[in-house]
Amino acid sequence: MDVTTMSTNQYEFRLPDLGEGVHEGQVIAIHVTEGQQVREDAPLMEVETDKSAAEIPCPVTGRVKTIHVSEQQLVRVGDTMITFATSDATAPAATTSEKLETTAADSMAASPTIPPTSRRKPASPSVRRLARELAVELDQVDGSGPGGRVTRKDVRRFADARTSKEEPRIIAQASPQVPVPVARLDTPVQRPSTTIEGTVDSDQYGPIVRQSLSQARRTIATVMQTAWLTIPHVTDSNDADITDLESMRSSFVDSDNPDRRITTLAFVIRAVCRALRKHPILNAMLDESRDEIIFRDYVNIAVGVETPRGLVAPVIRNAHLMGIGELSDHLAVLTHNTRSGAFSVDDTRGATYTISNAGAMGRTRYSTPIIMPGTVACLALGRTQKMPWVVNDEIVPRLIMPLSHSMDHRLVDGGREIPFIGHVIDDLEHPMRFAL
Repeated sequence: MDVTTMSTNQYEFRLPDLGEGVHEGQVIAIHVTEGQQVREDAPLMEVETDKSAAEIPCPVTGRVKTIHVSEQQLVRVGDTMITFATSDATAPAATTSEKLETTAADSMAASPTIPPTSRRKPASPSVRRLARELAVELDQVDGSGPGGRVTRKDVRRFADARTSKEEPRIIAQASPQVPVPVARLDTPVQRPSTTIEGTVDSDQYGPIVRQSLSQARRTIATVMQTAWLTIPHVTDSNDADITDLESMRSSFVDSDNPDRRITTLAFVIRAVCRALRKHPILNAMLDESRDEIIFRDYVNIAVGVETPRGLVAPVIRNAHLMGIGELSDHLAVLTHNTRSGAFSVDDTRGATYTISNAGAMGRTRYSTPIIMPGTVACLALGRTQKMPWVVNDEIVPRLIMPLSHSMDHRLVDGGREIPFIGHVIDDLEHPMRFAL
């Protein structure tokens, strides 16, 4: 119970359980002040744990009596966070942890649909924090993101427009009579304008900004270091000619669901699932404590999604049971929920294989994807582009997708990996195989 009765009109709010195995988090924002009147379910604070940021609602209607924590503070489950004074002596019908569980369940429902717009403008925790720093009311900002979600660009555009209306811009004209001073190398320089959040400081060479690691970035750093130091990586680089697949995909319209967007990534996931069933060692894990190989009879695909907090890899469970359309639907919801922060820590766990769509972020071709603990392989997709390709002894333009596949060399060697990636490439280059 995270809300306990202290007297007839006072409640003590404690940090609730935010997910299985999660014991601590970092307070990244507090939305109330001492003495403030609040209503039940109004935004209370945001707490970041592992790779998710949870927005915690007020458990009661009343007045904020004492705030026991501060922003950026590390807190543990059960710690006293806020004391409320309220005229209602009964405990809330649902605890804060139950409300959070309900929110997480709603965001990843079995039948995936993009969550409807809530009473407040939808925005990620980092966007809300930026809005507070710039004194921008999110309700006044038009969101350009999916479902009207407000982005950082929307907030800055609104703030800039407001500034231009309130303060006319003054254009300075250089006067030829006034000599322009020449800066010396040892002359202190003014700190340039920057959007980096942190504490302004300086080192021996000039101005710097110090920024504390977020809880999410600390977790990512720890996992990456553990993965790199404990798993011997070997990376195989290949290319897949997806010209025919792309032609089929781009021209397809689902008559039963015309709004459905079929993505290339869905085909890649389907191809990987088919290959994993043929080559189960790539879906296995090494249990070092018992010197055993654990073969999983299910396929859970983690998909890397870029967010303001860093790369997050939510999991599509039982992906091997889904067709191309269902995978596309799940990808749309998964990406939306991850970038908006509407997901729980458990949504990033249980992966048996990881796919990183690195090419969607820029011009990356080949890379060395990092294998996550608990898996033995990771596939990175480079930027797909037209290239001169030899087909039937003729050079023709073809659409080529670069593939970088890292394997754990303790369990997977070339004799096991090459047939696996070959199966994936054959599916992508001959899309009729998906119907088999």
